Order: sequence, then structure tokens, then C-alpha cells
Amino acid sequence: MATRDMFQTTDLVAPLAERGVHLSREQVFRLVTQPPQRLSMDTLAALCDIWPAPRTT
Repeated sequence: MATRDMFQTTDLVAPLAERGVHLSREQVFRLVTQPPQRLSMDTLAALCDIWPAPRTT
């Protein structure tokens, strides 16, 4: 998160909402600080869009 200038879990709320994923601050906190028990494909796609994987050659 820090490499994307996100230093608090609440910094993810707006970028997720922009991609149609509406989570509470508490849900985002749990998503970032604990391994998720389940994760929707929409949430996973939004996270991949927010934090794209580095390209390898």
C-alpha cells in the first residue's frame, strides 16, 4: 500500500468505491490486516486494478 501512497487502510475505501466495490472502513481494515475467509471476484478485480502486478521480462 505504501508504494501507492496509501498509508491507512481507509485510503482504500474511495478507490474501491470508484470501481463499484462498496465496503465499510471496518471491512477494508479486515481485508488488509487478516487473510480473507472469502473474497468476491469484484473485490479481487478492483484490488488488482488499484495495485497492478509488476511486469516481468
